[in-house]
Amino acid sequence: MEIPELTIKLIILLIPGAIASLIFEKLTIHKKWNSFQFVANSILFGGISYLFAQLAFNLCGSEQSFANFWSNLPSKEIPYEAVIKAIVTSVLIGFICAGLDNYKIINKIGKSLKLTTKYGDENLYPYFLNANNINEIYFRDIKNNITYHGMINSFSETDEFKEIVLSDVKVYDYSSSTLMYELDKVYLSRPKDDIIIEVPFTNKPKNETNGGETKVETP
Repeated sequence: MEIPELTIKLIILLIPGAIASLIFEKLTIHKKWNSFQFVANSILFGGISYLFAQLAFNLCGSEQSFANFWSNLPSKEIPYEAVIKAIVTSVLIGFICAGLDNYKIINKIGKSLKLTTKYGDENLYPYFLNANNINEIYFRDIKNNITYHGMINSFSETDEFKEIVLSDVKVYDYSSSTLMYELDKVYLSRPKDDIIIEVPFTNKPKNETNGGETKVETP
């Protein structure tokens, strides 16, 4: 089946937006996008990439790639040079937008202007564990009468389960706080409504060495 020329042009024009969307999706915490969300975000990021590419290259000197770009959108002509320049810009757009989202810049500005109290789009589980001073934790498994004490190595979540990997782990009996054994690492997966995580006062920022001994020995 022959693909219409306008469809081919649309696919090519969406490449910068798709690249920026992929970078943003990989670097931020959010639920997996469906096909509609990915296309919609690609269109948004694509438009931003073309606008910034036009502005950036115009500031660098004479720029002819975008002279008739917007007026020629309905035509079948494919502006390859403009697409290539937008691809370069889209990489920067993806990283910048990911940083704005991860560091909650827009939310912080909104809070400073007293426009919102919202901390971000993700739920509290990744928001809590991503905090700079959250490194060493107690993971309480009350149903199995176990407490895990260790350093956060990695974590993730699905719609049903929350997962976490701890390193330099000490395993305690929950009821008596007796140390049972120690592990290099442990992977824990629990239902989303069965999570209790506690943070001791001795936590250090995550930019310091992780996994070292701490003064806290009993839960």
